[in-house]
Amino acid sequence: MVSEQAPTPVSSLDVKSAIAELEVPFPPDQVQWRVTNTAKDKKRGQIVPYADPRAYADRLNALFTAQGWTRKYQVETMSNITRMKKGESISSGKILVTCTVTIIGLWSHSGTGEEWADDENGMTSADAQAFKRACSCFGLGRYFYEFQGSWVDLDQNQQPKRIPALPAWAIPENWRKGIRPPGRNGNGNGAHVNGGKGNSHCDSKPNGGQTGASANSGVDEVDTRILSLEKAIGPNLYRSVLREYGKAAHPRLIMDAPTKRRVLEILESAERGINRLSAVRKRIDPKMLETLLAKIQAPPLAEIADMKTLRDVVFGLEQLADSPPAHTV
Repeated sequence: MVSEQAPTPVSSLDVKSAIAELEVPFPPDQVQWRVTNTAKDKKRGQIVPYADPRAYADRLNALFTAQGWTRKYQVETMSNITRMKKGESISSGKILVTCTVTIIGLWSHSGTGEEWADDENGMTSADAQAFKRACSCFGLGRYFYEFQGSWVDLDQNQQPKRIPALPAWAIPENWRKGIRPPGRNGNGNGAHVNGGKGNSHCDSKPNGGQTGASANSGVDEVDTRILSLEKAIGPNLYRSVLREYGKAAHPRLIMDAPTKRRVLEILESAERGINRLSAVRKRIDPKMLETLLAKIQAPPLAEIADMKTLRDVVFGLEQLADSPPAHTV
């Protein structure tokens, strides 16, 4: 009877070389191009390179074998979202996919992808975005964020008439020789534009440990800050603020930039309130806290789920803490 051999974890000595190989660009024959912006006359367009998800999977298989890595998906949806499509306002929804890629012996990284639900290929596109963004947290495909986009002539189908040559640093052999994009800093990150769809949020779990936020060059700073506040203020209040002020379950589903900034302001206000609450609790008797919560009909502190209740509790406790002690005769 033939038994399957368990995957061999990457040893500590191999980690550095494995990461270096993950960062190597894809061969030119695996690189494709897409149009991200067009001129008003539709005759010229801005194009950026990308690779099919299968190229990412092939690289992982080649380096770690098919048994040496896994990916897991989580799907969320939002409904009743108004969008403009072909000049008309329609009611649609959003699909948000989170993909977690785990390499045995290294760690896990997560990335997100989103698309409109009325797009017949929406799930496939969101799936691909999430997978590739998770891979980019390991360094795989991250070099695509270095491209600024090239303007070329388009044909009648709004496809490029010609494809620009890849720069020398984007050729695998040259990359292995040490050639890098001009102006790249020591961390390998710079200011990149990749058609607006290069943004990603990476959650990492080193060797199966606790989740931590890891941002690469494409991360939306506002989204990252919003996500980081969930732990600071608690999931109940965090989700309540997103629903009430952002009308969404995830910051990436908030499409209006001013609304997203407003959500961030409210969450930061909540964080300050939680910090004040933590400070004042050290100055009062626990029985005073119980009395106040009962008086204003507030839930236990860990279950507070709206800004008004948080404000009432903080102000009430601070007033009690600052009041002069009662004198007995």
